[in-house]
Amino acid sequence: MCYQIEGMAGGSGGCVGRRRRLLLVLVALALLFTSCRRVERPAVSQAFYYWRTTFGLTAAEQRALSDLAVDKLYLRAFDVVPGHDDAPELVGVVQVTGSHALSKNVEVVPVVFLKNQIFTSAEPEAQRVLARRVSRELTNLGKALGRARSFQELQLDCDWTDSTRERYFAFVRALRELSAPGTRLSATIRLHQIKFRERTGVPPVDRGMLMFYNMGRFSGEGKDRSIFDAEAAQRYLGRLETYPLPLDAALPIWAWTLQLRDGEVVGLLQSTDPAELPELDFVAEQPAQRFEVTRTTFLRGTLLRAGDVLKGETLSAADLRSAARLLAQNLAQPASARRTVALFDLAERNLNRYGLPALQQTFQSLR
Repeated sequence: MCYQIEGMAGGSGGCVGRRRRLLLVLVALALLFTSCRRVERPAVSQAFYYWRTTFGLTAAEQRALSDLAVDKLYLRAFDVVPGHDDAPELVGVVQVTGSHALSKNVEVVPVVFLKNQIFTSAEPEAQRVLARRVSRELTNLGKALGRARSFQELQLDCDWTDSTRERYFAFVRALRELSAPGTRLSATIRLHQIKFRERTGVPPVDRGMLMFYNMGRFSGEGKDRSIFDAEAAQRYLGRLETYPLPLDAALPIWAWTLQLRDGEVVGLLQSTDPAELPELDFVAEQPAQRFEVTRTTFLRGTLLRAGDVLKGETLSAADLRSAARLLAQNLAQPASARRTVALFDLAERNLNRYGLPALQQTFQSLR
């Protein structure tokens, strides 16, 4: 508030001048603060994982990529698992259909899933041999996709442990030597590898992708959740900001079904969405998204016995936003490169479960 003193030089004109100067200072400070905030919170690269063995987008999936301004797709390339005599074997190589219709503006990042057991007893030369096999298969994938040049990024998905770290890291270094100059290497990172990094080590890659899911308990208890549990996550987040790799983040949008027998989990039906359970003719609905099996039968190759209970587990839109906010509060702000936020995984049933507005809010929560 500005008071005028009678007879004082300047009168009300001086008061107005002071008001204008004060207003200009406040506007300048506001602009400076806004500019600083923009520097601290760079734009997010929005992405999906695609985790099927045949790569072909439906019309709804194509629209989702466009409407959500997705600029990166993490494409499951193949798995590496123990084969004959425990030798690494490449299985499930993705088949690219002519109708995948992926925009050239969307960067494809091939993801190689490596079973941890392949690194338990391999000789040093075996890592170089495996790296050459993986590199050749990724080259073939690039040709199948019709990409004019090498992939800009390769991602490795392995839940390594302290006993396999050295062999896994040797494989990573060998693959880097075989990759085109400038190719980024990234690796999936689990929460336990964040918290116990002295034991498990930090992989020799350029970036990490924090898989922010599968942190709860597989349990028959109604309150226990295995996909996302905020209380369980809190036990691992204390060291997240100081992790020595720049981190991207993956959030879950899938649902699955647990198979219970005598109150204990005996199976996981990953391909069975809980929304399908009420339509089955061999179950009786119970409270809390549970269904009792009324006769012994098979469901997508899994034997269900009469009396088994199927427990559906779905993450609500509110839980998904909560997970994103929890990450935003604990992840270090990237110094320069844009952080990627990926949703796992791209499928019509997952898109329909949440709707595009809810998924866009999830992306925005990590900006």
